[in-house]
Amino acid sequence: MLDHILIVDESRLVREALAKILLSCGVKKSAIACIESVDDALEYAQFSTIKLLICSDTLTKTSIFSFRDELAKVSNTKQLPLLILAHQRAQSDTKTHCADNNKAPAQQSIYLLPPFKKKSVIVALFELTQADIFADSLKKSALNDSSIQASVSQNSSLATEKATILVVDDESSNIDVVAGNLREHYRVMAAKSGEHALRIVASNKYNIALILLDIMMPDMDGYQVCRKLKESPVSANIPIIFLSAKALIDDIKYGFDLGAVDYITKPLNGDLLRARVATHIRLQQQQLALSAQVATLEDNAKLREDIEKITHHDLKAPLSNILFETYRLADKSAAKSINRAVNNVISMINNSLNLYKIEQGIYPLMPQVTNLNILVNDAINAVLKDSQDKNLTFELNGFDNEHFILAEPLLCLSIFNNLIKNAVEASPTEQKIVISLAYEDKQVSFRLTNQGAIPQGMRASLFEKYSSSNHRSGTGLGTYSAKLMTQVQRGEIAFNIIDEQQTEFTVKLPAATAP
Repeated sequence: MLDHILIVDESRLVREALAKILLSCGVKKSAIACIESVDDALEYAQFSTIKLLICSDTLTKTSIFSFRDELAKVSNTKQLPLLILAHQRAQSDTKTHCADNNKAPAQQSIYLLPPFKKKSVIVALFELTQADIFADSLKKSALNDSSIQASVSQNSSLATEKATILVVDDESSNIDVVAGNLREHYRVMAAKSGEHALRIVASNKYNIALILLDIMMPDMDGYQVCRKLKESPVSANIPIIFLSAKALIDDIKYGFDLGAVDYITKPLNGDLLRARVATHIRLQQQQLALSAQVATLEDNAKLREDIEKITHHDLKAPLSNILFETYRLADKSAAKSINRAVNNVISMINNSLNLYKIEQGIYPLMPQVTNLNILVNDAINAVLKDSQDKNLTFELNGFDNEHFILAEPLLCLSIFNNLIKNAVEASPTEQKIVISLAYEDKQVSFRLTNQGAIPQGMRASLFEKYSSSNHRSGTGLGTYSAKLMTQVQRGEIAFNIIDEQQTEFTVKLPAATAP
C-alpha cells in the first residue's frame, strides 16, 4: 500500500511535476510528500513510515543507497524501493540496480534518466513496486491512445525490419499464393479462421502491420472479423484489405463502410497485390510517425503550460511581499503608485499564459466596459523613468474626453505597455511622443507617433513572432503579442511610416457606451 511516498529533489519544478504524475495515477494527495533536502527528508522520516522513495542522485556526497538505508532505518521501514532521478549519471549507468541481490524485488532501485516523461516515470514505478495503481494507469494510457501506445511501441521498427502481415483465409492454396508474393519483403503470418485471426491480433505480440482478409469463410465471415477488429482499441488502427471473389459494387462498398482501406478481387494479380500492400504499409508508417509527433507536441504544450503556471506562482510571491510592505510607507501617494504598478506586473505575468491560450485559439474572452484614458495613462506612467532619462515628452490629444471600449483591461494594458515602451526605446533623445484618442464610427482609435522610422528590413515581419528591431534586449514578442491581443478582442492594429522620419501605430477597439 503506497500511503507514504517521499520525493526529494532540489528543483521545485521536478518535485511538482512528479507529484502531478503520481496524482494522475490515482495516488492520494495526502500520500505524497515533496522535500528539498536530505536533512528535511530524515526529519520527515521520523514521523512517517515511507513506502517509496524518489530521490535525486545529486543530493548526497555519500552513496544514494546509504541515504536510502538510513532513511529506511529512521522510518522503521524494512524494504524501501528507490527511484533515482539520475541527473548526472551517464547513459551507460542507467540500468536497474539492486543494493542486495538476496533481498526481495521490492528492495530494487532503478535509475531514471531525464527528461522525466510521464510514461517513463510510470513504467519505472511499476517495475519498482509492481503496484496495481501504476499498472492500471499504463493500461488506461494504452486504451486512450491505441494508435501510439498499442501500435508504435510494437511497430517502431517497421522502417528497418520486415513488417508483419497477417493473411486470413480458410483455403491453404490462397494463403500460399499471397505468401509467395510477399515473403521476400514482409514477414507473413496466416490464420485459417476468423476466430484464430482475432486471437493472434488480441495477443498483441506479433507487430501486425496489415491484415489481408478473405470474406467468404465458414463460421465467421470476413465482414464479421473486420467489425470485431475495428471495435477493439488494440486493432482498430491496423489497416485491413479485403481479398474476395465478390466483385459487386455493393459488396465492395460494404467492406469500405466497415473500415477496410482497400479491396482486391480474386484471382489475385501478384504485381497489384504487392503494390497495394506496399502503399498501405507506407501510409501506416507515416500515420504512426505523425501520431507520435502530435503526441509529443501535445506533451510539450502541456509541459509548457505547467512550467509557466509554476513560474508565475514563484514570481508572484516576492511581488506580493512588495504589496504588503507598501502599506508601511508614510507617503501614501507613493504607496498607491507602487501598489498599482505591482498589480499591473502581476496581471502581465498572468497575460503571458493568456498569450499562449490565444495562440492555441482557446482563450475565453470576457470583455467589459473599460476606460481607455486610464489604461493609456497607466502605460505612460510605467515608462516615465526611461522617458525622463532621454528627455522625452508626451503630447496627449483627445484626453479631455473619456473614451470607453468593450475589451479586457489587462489585455489592453499589455498592448499599450508594449507599444509605448517600444516608442520610448526607439525615439531619439529630446523628442516628442504624440498619443491621440478618438471615436471613429463604432470604434475607439489609439494613435501613437514617435520620431524614428522602423528599419526597412523589419517592416514586413514586424507583427511576426520573434521579430524585433532591438536585437540586444528585445524578445520580438512585443508587437506580436499586441497583434494577437488586439485581434482576439475583435480589434485592428497597424503601423504607418511617415516621411521615413516617424512611426505611427494605430489600435482600434470596439467602442462601448459609458457606464
